[in-house]
Amino acid sequence: MKGTVNTIMRQGAYIFIFVLLSGCASMNAPDSDKISINSIPEGAKVYDGANLLGTTPMIHTFKRDTFQKKTLTLRKEGYKSQDLLLGTTLAKEALWNLAFITTTMGVTSWGIDAANGNMVQYHPNSYLIDLEKEGAPGVRKDQTRLQRLRFVAVNKDLLQRDIARGDGEYLRAYFEIRPQALSTGDYQAFLGGVSRNALHLLSLGDTVEFYTSLEVI
Repeated sequence: MKGTVNTIMRQGAYIFIFVLLSGCASMNAPDSDKISINSIPEGAKVYDGANLLGTTPMIHTFKRDTFQKKTLTLRKEGYKSQDLLLGTTLAKEALWNLAFITTTMGVTSWGIDAANGNMVQYHPNSYLIDLEKEGAPGVRKDQTRLQRLRFVAVNKDLLQRDIARGDGEYLRAYFEIRPQALSTGDYQAFLGGVSRNALHLLSLGDTVEFYTSLEVI
């Protein structure tokens, strides 16, 4: 009987240790994330403090850190420097520890995750920064540029479908948020430019390049 009790206690201890370890994001999650950074226009240098990480478009691997916010700086000659704060969210592996949060085991697991940086992950994993030109007083800033950029980024495939067809609701919606005065004639002229450049526009897989090419029509 005593041997049976000892066996049960040993098994219970093994289960405790197993759950403790498996409850930690540190045991299951990566300790870094790959982040894609691009800019309009391309060619901006990306700094982490005084450390040059690369030039846009670029992909960089950042080590996770629970307690430190990561702010980068984009610099390009002729454009204003712009700071980029990398967003974070709770790592999905760390959510496993919620089941144990009312126990010493749960608090310990979260403590290990936080100390190792694995409690959080960088999110989103892709950034597109619209740089602003320096100076140029008296030139009215195009307030709809960011709106068009977002529209193209979300609807690129549907815009290319409309280009292939020669017209469509997404092309018209894009045209209507351009800054020029609107008229049926203007839209028809825009469609003519799209048609002349259709093969090039349809061949573009990169969203930034597609947006830039559409803007100049």
